[in-house]
Amino acid sequence: MSSNEENGKSEKRLMSIGEVSKAIGITRRIILNYEAKGLLLPDKKEGTAGNRYYTPDSISLIRSIRVLQNLGLSLDEISSYYNGSTDLEPLIERLEALRDGLTQSIEKLKQRTASPAASVIQFLTLPAQTVYCRKGAFNGVEERKEFLREVFMEAIHLYGSDSSMRMFFIEYNLEHPEEFTCCISVPPASKGEHVVHLPEQKALGIFYHGCYESLPDARRELSAYAAAQNLSLSGTVRHTYLEGPPQHKDPANFITQVALVLQ
Repeated sequence: MSSNEENGKSEKRLMSIGEVSKAIGITRRIILNYEAKGLLLPDKKEGTAGNRYYTPDSISLIRSIRVLQNLGLSLDEISSYYNGSTDLEPLIERLEALRDGLTQSIEKLKQRTASPAASVIQFLTLPAQTVYCRKGAFNGVEERKEFLREVFMEAIHLYGSDSSMRMFFIEYNLEHPEEFTCCISVPPASKGEHVVHLPEQKALGIFYHGCYESLPDARRELSAYAAAQNLSLSGTVRHTYLEGPPQHKDPANFITQVALVLQ
């Protein structure tokens, strides 16, 4: 691949600050404030005071910061949370006071404080939602991550993001894990090519703490449990990424919900 082709491909994976603010539904000033607080750096900047551009990882981080901020956490608290330098228990107590509207965030913080060994298998209800889907076929983790980033950028360019749902996940069949579908949450009214409206589904799940390369271990643990309990599986596996590279440098701190959809 020529350098021009490589540069062109890289440019497609960037969004300007204006595009990001429109897609997420926040102002440019808010994004600049995140930068001033040391929570964020632009992935490309044109000149000293020029426009800023962001990759999918940075956009995911901006959205995560905004969700926590909307829940009442200060930017200093969010910074401490991501740096692992604060006691999360008081934050959890504050979020629990708003339980009805904050279920997803409470779950996320509790998983963050839990020991990996404390993760337990549980029955889940996967909510109905609208997603932008694209199929891929890769065995390598890095290839999958790159493809997910590309699909993410396509989705928010076309439709924006549904902040009430998990940002993205992948699904695949138990028999063919190399063939998967990237799913990006988009607003419920979205219509168009690759837009799918998923129904509510029951599932067996576990919150896995650790690097993506070890996710098959969690899948095998769930499969063994389902077999021991004589549970009927649809064959679909879902990986929902709660916290990963945008939030943490150490893969040991990644949190992924692995779910086997039940029949």
